[in-house]
Amino acid sequence: MRIEAITRRKIVVELSEDDLASLDITYEALDYASLETRRVIWIILDLVRENTGCDIDPSGQLLIDAMPRPAGGCILFFTLRGGGADPFGAGHAPALRKQEQHPAAFEFANTNALLDCARAYALSLRSEDDRLFGACELFRRGNLFRLLVRPVKVLGTVREFFSEYARFCGEDTFVAEQTREHWKRVGAPEGFRFENMGGLCAAQTPLPRQHAAKEFAPGNVYTKL
Repeated sequence: MRIEAITRRKIVVELSEDDLASLDITYEALDYASLETRRVIWIILDLVRENTGCDIDPSGQLLIDAMPRPAGGCILFFTLRGGGADPFGAGHAPALRKQEQHPAAFEFANTNALLDCARAYALSLRSEDDRLFGACELFRRGNLFRLLVRPVKVLGTVREFFSEYARFCGEDTFVAEQTREHWKRVGAPEGFRFENMGGLCAAQTPLPRQHAAKEFAPGNVYTKL
């Protein structure tokens, strides 16, 4: 289990398949209308309080977004709603929403395009709310790279961001499975944060920075350092 306090009003909890098994629940069974799901949420919030000191009342104004992890398990986003003096006021039942988007695939022509895109994304992030997708998966075939992401916002916004750097290959399970089967995975199976791509590429010897060849022309100055 991984707990990350993004802000005072937002906590992200990542649960592996083993974590869900130990809680005796599955992602498919998550439904706040059931006593079993509420029991699991209470346990998780107890762990959040123990590890972060953030005491979230599960009976207050709480929004829970759930999405599956590529390697199994799920990610839960706990957000405190409302900006009043009493954000945990009675009469506001928590809501649990499932994000069921299929993985969207984007293809990069070379390492430069991939790194430039990752840098632009990292610079655009000001808070967790600005993130277009969570953990992603990266694959390589020859000089091409394919990125699988699960949008946490509308797909159109994600496609608009990637349009300058990559080709959209589709948003369906078939494309994702075809990529996982026939392309070589880069990085850990559980995925990684796209804004940390620079660090991942530095750690991967198969991902050198590709420099464009200089154009020879009269008047150019060529210096050997």
